[in-house]
Amino acid sequence: MKQYDVIIIGFGKGGKTLAAELAKRKLDVAVVERSEKMYGGTCINIGCIPTKTLVHAAKHADKDASWEVKKAYYRQSIARKEEVVSFLRQKNYHNLADNPHITVYTGIGSFAGPDVVEVGMVEGTLQLQAPRIFINTGAETVIPPIEGIQGNPRVYTSTSIMELTELPAQLVIVGGGYIGLEFASMYASFGSQVTVLEGSSELISREDRDIADSVREVLEQKGIVFRLNARCLANIVAVFAPAGAGASRSCLELAPFVHAAK
Repeated sequence: MKQYDVIIIGFGKGGKTLAAELAKRKLDVAVVERSEKMYGGTCINIGCIPTKTLVHAAKHADKDASWEVKKAYYRQSIARKEEVVSFLRQKNYHNLADNPHITVYTGIGSFAGPDVVEVGMVEGTLQLQAPRIFINTGAETVIPPIEGIQGNPRVYTSTSIMELTELPAQLVIVGGGYIGLEFASMYASFGSQVTVLEGSSELISREDRDIADSVREVLEQKGIVFRLNARCLANIVAVFAPAGAGASRSCLELAPFVHAAK
């Protein structure tokens, strides 16, 4: 069993900052991260950096180009996003791993005792012990209980769609919050036909109404279609029903079908 002064589970913003600070104080730190694609945390790998890289690329997309040219430009944009993310991920990894007071373990950490963390790695399982253990594991995407979503290869989250190398001709986004609208705007700029389904009567409900109305106006000018008071019933491709008694059911034959967290 390897002994450390501190164990940090999760290589995110909080974990990496804490590890670097403790190392400055000459403490021996073990950092456990389950995925080699998450060194540095959400912002670098699946949040701010990749999305803003794609948003920037989308702003320069030629709206009058042919569909084949649009698809080629999208593939180039995804490849550029991967280059940026990979560079920053490796930089973050080496910022910690090259520190003599920090050891990075890539594997799944779990508690084997009050002061013991067991790490399951490709190479095998080992146990780490420390008097202080910090949990910095972040969050996971919540997939709604819509019939036909689980395991459907045409359903994406706001994370997995950024791995898609083929520009979708049509796209349905579930959720009119800021994440959903960011992806709606981005893919509309790349050339996709985008429909946003929102369960309430308004978009980005936590924002001031004049701001939200202005956002909707700008997005509608891009050709984005909004369906408010919508309730997703099943993924046949996408079926939804407006809320309210006696409302008729409608079907949208759009694909891929994307779930974007609100």
